[in-house]
Amino acid sequence: MSNWVDITTVSKNNSIYKNSKPFEEKSKLGKDDFLRILTTQLAHQDPSNPLQDKDFIAQMATFSSLEQMTNLNKTIDTLAGRQMSQYAGTIGKEISWTLEGSTSPETGVVTGVSTQNGDYFYLVGNEKVPMEKVTEIKQITTESK
Repeated sequence: MSNWVDITTVSKNNSIYKNSKPFEEKSKLGKDDFLRILTTQLAHQDPSNPLQDKDFIAQMATFSSLEQMTNLNKTIDTLAGRQMSQYAGTIGKEISWTLEGSTSPETGVVTGVSTQNGDYFYLVGNEKVPMEKVTEIKQITTESK
């Protein structure tokens, strides 16, 4: 049986809390919080019944998973930013697209890029054009104006 420490009973004057925000101000627990909890747990464990190896390994595996998810989220955010930058390169260019139910393609000049629920859209006037419906992107020249 493991000895878990209730972090709400640990003194707030403890040195591990010096640089941390009050609990109410936090919206998420991060890896620093996890290490604080683990350190507090180890410091306050019952010496006659210390933390079992399997419990310690399970907590370290949880910490490793947390760190990997954090790194994955950072990578995804970086890629999403790059993707938006790539799409922003079409602003000022003319695109052609065909929407479902339409027989002839429409054209217009891209005025912006938008994202909604993970999908990207070109903004043409007041219309959101799904990127997968775009059939052509052209640079506007002075002759085509």
